[in-house]
Amino acid sequence: MSDLAATHPVTAQAGRSSDRLRRSSAMSPRPPFFHRLGFRLAALLAVALLPLGLISLLQANAWLDAAQQQRAAVLMGETLRVSAPVTGFIREAQGTASALARTVGPLLDDEAACDAAMSQLVSISPQYSVAAYVPVSGDMTCASNGAAHDYSGDPVFQDLIRDLRPKIIVNPRGPVSGTSIVLVVQPVVGETGGYSGYVALALPHAALSAEAPIPDAGGGLRDAPDFVTFNRDGVVLTASTGLDRVADILPADRDLLAHVSERQGNFSASTAAGQDRVYSMVPVIPGELFALGSVPAKEALHLGPVSIVAPFFLAVLMYGGSLIVAWAAAERLVSRYIRRLGRAIGSFASGSRVVGDLDMSRAPSEIRDVGNAFLRMTDTILHDEAELEDTVHQREVLLREVHHRVKNNLQLIASIMNMQMRRARSPETRALMQGLQERVMSLATVHKELYQTSGLADVRADELLGDITRQIVGMASAPGRTFRIESDFAPIPLTPDQAVPLSLLLTEGLTNAIKYAEPEPGESSPRLVLRFIPVGPNRAELTIINSVRDGSPQATEPEGTGLGRQLVMAFASQLGGQVETAMQDGRFTLRLEFGIHPLEGGEERHSA
Repeated sequence: MSDLAATHPVTAQAGRSSDRLRRSSAMSPRPPFFHRLGFRLAALLAVALLPLGLISLLQANAWLDAAQQQRAAVLMGETLRVSAPVTGFIREAQGTASALARTVGPLLDDEAACDAAMSQLVSISPQYSVAAYVPVSGDMTCASNGAAHDYSGDPVFQDLIRDLRPKIIVNPRGPVSGTSIVLVVQPVVGETGGYSGYVALALPHAALSAEAPIPDAGGGLRDAPDFVTFNRDGVVLTASTGLDRVADILPADRDLLAHVSERQGNFSASTAAGQDRVYSMVPVIPGELFALGSVPAKEALHLGPVSIVAPFFLAVLMYGGSLIVAWAAAERLVSRYIRRLGRAIGSFASGSRVVGDLDMSRAPSEIRDVGNAFLRMTDTILHDEAELEDTVHQREVLLREVHHRVKNNLQLIASIMNMQMRRARSPETRALMQGLQERVMSLATVHKELYQTSGLADVRADELLGDITRQIVGMASAPGRTFRIESDFAPIPLTPDQAVPLSLLLTEGLTNAIKYAEPEPGESSPRLVLRFIPVGPNRAELTIINSVRDGSPQATEPEGTGLGRQLVMAFASQLGGQVETAMQDGRFTLRLEFGIHPLEGGEERHSA
């Protein structure tokens, strides 16, 4: 019995289950990245740290707003600084005109004295091109350098007389000087209490530009701001670019009076050329004189792209750094141990029984407990499997011994029957005994296959049917009577419940074919064709064909007569199929198609 070695049905089933597990593991796709523990922990930590990130962004935005407000204040201060020379001249002219309006009254009756006073003022203050008194009649007779002019038909004069009050206006071409001037007007009160005229001081634009150059940038601005001055009517008085190019720095969509009425200190707008600029409006003389400074929007803050992005970058960097630190902590404390344990469990589930060193000494206590439980489980499974293998081996040896002894007993019975055949005197008795002997040998062959096969629950059809064919043909052959055998047996696994009736059916069918087989014309030996092949899912077909002469009893025997035919029908019924016979072109065909039982069903019946 030491040469007996096979696999028990339980072991075979366990092996097939392991194969299915391995195939399932190999075929299962790799889980998407977002299903992994590391990604989900990172996503959870990202949500947990989101308030911190939002606070950082809000702080960065507040810092940027504060920087913008600071730079806006700088722009306002710079506007005052760069416009101070020009606005200083205009304010000084206002003061001078106001003083002159109060003192010129006594001189109006003496034209020469009035001209001399005006000329002396211009000589003391050369920034004025003309100093004059203009009566409401428009006939100017008191002016510096003795100049005289009739303004009665001048539209500028008519506007001044219509609304006689302190004003600062621009005249693109002064009637006396013939140049572009800023005219500072101050009404003069007459002896009767009404306005008798006005005092006018003319500031040439050329003199303002020459005497008041734009200073260098300061206060953190990259370039000195461009500026304009304008009066309360929104009329531009002076411009750092010159009046001919003032449109290049003024807002295109809003007039200056709108900014005065809204009292808006800083605002952004686009010029007529489409340039975005930042503006700062400063009242130099409240209600009278205003300065409007501006710089291109991209230079307004002078922060630069790095300075603007830096606070947000630091906030994002802080948030990302916190997230990376939290993810690294989760990876070090949880994820790597989970992966290590998962690989060990997957390897054990795939059939590997080498657990290896599952180091969980530095893992958190909860994960360490899971790892220790897995190690205890594997120890228990390995111990139970070892005991099961011993039990299976013992059962396997006993079962193989049973098949071996049954085969030997059946062969012994066949030998006894052979001895009786030699003593029998009548041919009928010997034929009967030979048929019984063939059937017994068929059963012995089945048990031989069960004894020799690699499994205990199934038999390979090609080995079983091939042995039976050789035995029956060998017993039927004799000197002068040989057979040409053409066999095609597929290696289909059969359960014993189907192997026994199939082998007996083949024995009866082949014995009957040998009995009636005759050589074909031109041949010396009868021809036998044996096939057992699959014909569909879980379906197989057994075919026996033998050559026969016309009129042979095999072809003319009525259906249902003869012991052999009855046995064939009985065995076919056990297999769940129906025997079909046909006679065509000198060939007799027996065909049986039936369903193949699953091997698991045979194992369950054997285990029961």
